[in-house]
Amino acid sequence: MPTIVFASPKGGVGKSTTAVLLAGELALNGASVAVLDADPNQPVVNWASKPGKPNNLTVVPNVREETVLDQIEDSERTHAFVLVDLEGTASLLVAQAMSRAHLVIVPCQGSPLDV
Repeated sequence: MPTIVFASPKGGVGKSTTAVLLAGELALNGASVAVLDADPNQPVVNWASKPGKPNNLTVVPNVREETVLDQIEDSERTHAFVLVDLEGTASLLVAQAMSRAHLVIVPCQGSPLDV
């Protein structure tokens, strides 16, 4: 039951897109997947409201600092994979989620300022 967290202190680098793509592929290959949407904009929740979401993919909305550890633990009991889409900032929520992760993926989008 790996927990995979998508984190970056920057917004707009592809965390949510990467999380949705991986979750969809895992689910289409038969795995039960939970995606915890800890981004205040709720991009994964918005995606899941559209047609085509696999039945074995569960989206947990409104994950907050006070609830993230319990929601990860609950999801680990019932799903083969738990993915956590975090907000684009450094916060206690991000640190808590990363502390429970088996893998942290940090998408990057290059720009001249990053050089």
